Amino acid sequence: MRLGNGSILRRYLLRLFLPVFAGALGFFALILEMIDLFANLWRYLALDVGAGAILRVMLLYLPTCLSYGLPIALLFASAYALGTMESWNELVSVFSGGYPLYAFISPLVVLAALISVGSFFFQDRIVQPSYRQKVEYSNVLLQKNDSGSRSNVAVMARDGRIVYRADYYDDLNNTLQGVSIIIRDNKMKPIAHYEAMQAKWENGHWTLSELRGFELKGSDPKGGDIWAEASMGSYTSPLFDEPPASFRNQNLDPKQMNLKELSEYMAFQKRSGLPTFAGTLAEWHKRYAFSFAPLVVVFLSCALGGRYRKNVLLMSLLSSLLAATGYYIVQMVTMLMARTGLIAPAAGAWTPLAVFALVGVLLFRRART
Repeated sequence: MRLGNGSILRRYLLRLFLPVFAGALGFFALILEMIDLFANLWRYLALDVGAGAILRVMLLYLPTCLSYGLPIALLFASAYALGTMESWNELVSVFSGGYPLYAFISPLVVLAALISVGSFFFQDRIVQPSYRQKVEYSNVLLQKNDSGSRSNVAVMARDGRIVYRADYYDDLNNTLQGVSIIIRDNKMKPIAHYEAMQAKWENGHWTLSELRGFELKGSDPKGGDIWAEASMGSYTSPLFDEPPASFRNQNLDPKQMNLKELSEYMAFQKRSGLPTFAGTLAEWHKRYAFSFAPLVVVFLSCALGGRYRKNVLLMSLLSSLLAATGYYIVQMVTMLMARTGLIAPAAGAWTPLAVFALVGVLLFRRART
């Protein structure tokens, strides 16, 4: 027989959980901010960087810190709330009243599911752009040269039928300088050659300016090729649709890209046969896998939380840090294995989540209810 109103008990659990979660999220985000600050502090001091500029770097890094701190804060808050109720013997009353653990923690699971969905969009639309701005701005402050622009660019597109070469690619303005484009037929025989002073990315195509072109018109009686030359102010073609991402400096960090940019970068690597494709594909899978982390850690912490009767704060904090450390170590190892081809890219991203979900299920089955 159930005792009391279940909705009142669940609201009580949320009242215990939410303030602790907000405080823990701020605390863990602050720790991550301090780690990044002190890692670069000596460089800031050596280059006489002002406090306002340093504060701007920290503000740009804040969404990333919140994203990384979110699973740890959820784990800690869940474990602390249930541990507090256990130390006050309130869980005994809940279970004696006929409410099993899985029903009692349902508000936390629902909240974690909503946070998982929200964190996916937060990661893609806020975290990635702000992190890229943070890296670019800190590189300026620290006098580092790290941009997507590069010189002496060569790119093959459309299965090798279009070959681009440029003296310089300007990533800021999406322009190519000193451009040469060769078009080949299905047998890889050149049928057109265009040279231009500049090409600009407009409306999904490259527009060439100050163009000089050569097009194959046929063969002479002796079997030689007949080429016709043409000069024009500007020219574009539906064939010139290789996106700017293909021309960028390929040393760019995929962590700075949103999903759309990451997909374009991944497609370019696949077309070009670059060995880094596996690592980029693993990073793409990790974006989706990481969004499920809040749901898994809440499930795990609810299985752990009722085990603490003494030193609840310390034990909750310790278990949260140990679980988070274990998760990131497993993720680091599996992602490294995915990049080197030892396991599939999808396995590198999803294995840590699957491992901790399994641990949560096993602990939950042994949890008191």
